[in-house]
Amino acid sequence: MFRSALMLASVLSLSASAAEPAPTSAAAKSFVFNDPNGRDTVMFVLDAPLEVINGLSNQVKGRVEVKDSKASGRFQVPVKSIKTGNETRDGHLQNDRWLDAAKFPDIVFEFKDVALPAPLANAKPVTVKAKGTFSIHGVTHEEPVEVTATYLQETAETKHRAAGELLRVRAKFQIPVEAYGIQRTEALLLKVGEKADVTVDAWGSTQFKP
Repeated sequence: MFRSALMLASVLSLSASAAEPAPTSAAAKSFVFNDPNGRDTVMFVLDAPLEVINGLSNQVKGRVEVKDSKASGRFQVPVKSIKTGNETRDGHLQNDRWLDAAKFPDIVFEFKDVALPAPLANAKPVTVKAKGTFSIHGVTHEEPVEVTATYLQETAETKHRAAGELLRVRAKFQIPVEAYGIQRTEALLLKVGEKADVTVDAWGSTQFKP
């Protein structure tokens, strides 16, 4: 009798285990970067012996997908949105000798399947050093980037910033100017730095519209 009961319990236990669904990976999350209030910032500094040029844009559009502790995404910044504090210099920046806004209207950065060191957790920054591709002035190169991402669940407090789950992305990197077909003439060597130091602070939301 005891052996029969034991066998029945074992069978029931195995049946229950088989009925349990297999564990699934965390649901994918998609964050759109398109702040309607224009609060995102992309800043660059060109530091040369005779002049320091500071540029700023508040227009960042893009999307980041996070799934299985990997992130992929694409960002773009309109060339015409970049301001340096001098309208004449802004015109030079946009002409065909520099960024050629008419022919290449956007600066684009893309990355794919970047492994995160830890899953996204509420209000806990995750920093990763990775590589992505930049497309500037019709030229595309891979560059190293350091990114810190902070995920925020939606609360009454975060809604003051924006509705939805939020992802704040902060990044810093360098862009070698001449590698992207932007030639510094001899007259500009002392006025335009050979590398642009770039920083980004942008917010994505699960409820922003593309």
